Amino acid sequence: MFKKKEEAPQVEPLYRFSERVLTVCAPSAIMLLALVWAGEVQPGSAVVGFGMVVSLTIVLTLPFLTNLQNLAQYTHKLAQDEDVSEIPQIGSADDESARIVAAINQMRNIWTSRAEQLEAQTMSDAAVLDSLPDPLLMLDEDGIVTGANFAARGFFGFNARNKKLSDLIEDETLLAAAGRILDKKSKKETLEISLRQKVFNAKIERLPAEAKGGAVGILALYDMTAQKQLEQMQADFVANASHELRTPLSVLSGFIETLQGPAKDDPKAQEEFLGIMSVQARRMSKLIESLLSLSRIQMNEHSKPSDIVDICDILAGVRFALGAKAEKNGMEIVLKSCPPEAPILGNAGELMQVFQNITDNAIKYGRKGSAITISCHTENNMDFPDIPSARLFSVSIHNKGDPIPAEDLPRLSERFYRVDATKNKAVGTGLGLAIVQQILKRHCGAFRVRSSAEEGTVFTVFLPMGNRDRSEENDDSTGTEAVTREGSEKP
Repeated sequence: MFKKKEEAPQVEPLYRFSERVLTVCAPSAIMLLALVWAGEVQPGSAVVGFGMVVSLTIVLTLPFLTNLQNLAQYTHKLAQDEDVSEIPQIGSADDESARIVAAINQMRNIWTSRAEQLEAQTMSDAAVLDSLPDPLLMLDEDGIVTGANFAARGFFGFNARNKKLSDLIEDETLLAAAGRILDKKSKKETLEISLRQKVFNAKIERLPAEAKGGAVGILALYDMTAQKQLEQMQADFVANASHELRTPLSVLSGFIETLQGPAKDDPKAQEEFLGIMSVQARRMSKLIESLLSLSRIQMNEHSKPSDIVDICDILAGVRFALGAKAEKNGMEIVLKSCPPEAPILGNAGELMQVFQNITDNAIKYGRKGSAITISCHTENNMDFPDIPSARLFSVSIHNKGDPIPAEDLPRLSERFYRVDATKNKAVGTGLGLAIVQQILKRHCGAFRVRSSAEEGTVFTVFLPMGNRDRSEENDDSTGTEAVTREGSEKP
């Protein structure tokens, strides 16, 4: 059985060779027959002569036909993409067959090189697409997903390929836009959609030519959620700042008009009104100062402080600065002994502002006659993966006061936010914790708060110790934990 398969290819070439030799010799045979018919040549001589012609033809054409057959087999293997490890030796170096083989090999090398370049380019393009942070889908004429980058596979699922776009996205506006692109009624469309509680800027575009896998269109989804939230925060900030500044200005304007009119000659009213105006002016001045401070901190957010500071000295300064205010409320600031000196990289002025804001809140909202306790200790970093240090320096400020309602905890670090239950208890700008949050973000720190009726409120600040031993590539995402795990802080 196997022997027949080996012999079969040899029969057909032999037959073809014989056929070709007889075809080449056919004119000689006809001429010899004509001479025999005319009596010019004897039949025997004609047979001998024809035999000589055939023999000479075989001698002359056999090498050429052999080379041609080998060349055909070689090019057939190349065409079938078979592995050709050895280049066949066809004819001499000056033979036409050898030159043809050399040209074919040169073409083969060019094709191989270009194919490798194309494959490398394809792999590079795929790697680039996978590195993009936004989902990207490739669509064919029927709206089938033929390709998805890593972000898209993570968002829609790793089986997103070969699914219809309508199975992944139910937004009718986007599907209609994709239909127009795929039907060649439009080349490019952009729209905004909401998908899985996120806001995306969707861009659909038709490709200039059909890509690998039959893709003719591309859908890119750019996450605009954070930007929309930032825009809303900015709008709220402007509205709140305008409102907070308008209130004292209205009070001042009203009293000025009164002093210029009905109370112009009333010393008692003038003294009372001027006192109120002074309070409102100080409130407006403090608000403007807080706004400028917050703006300044945000401008320096990406510049990490590198000075070595002594937290214990800073806390001692806070106790000295606010001691008189605490005594006025019948309170006492108790600073427990600090642990041995630990290297902390920071800005002394900004950290002073952090602990002063927190301690000032403790005085405002703590129970009169109680003590405010400030304690420090060091610990291993077990809960804050965004803080670039294995060791943390923590400062806890504990006051006795009313607990913070649970529904207010998530919003305590928002600008201008104040707990309803405390609005009439103390005057504030609502920016204290927002400033604390921004300063700690710049210092790669975090804060956490516990609040209960039995314990009171404990505000704890965590700062990295020593040199930052992790990459600061994610400094922009390093934030504070105003409301994590255990509660939050007073406004």
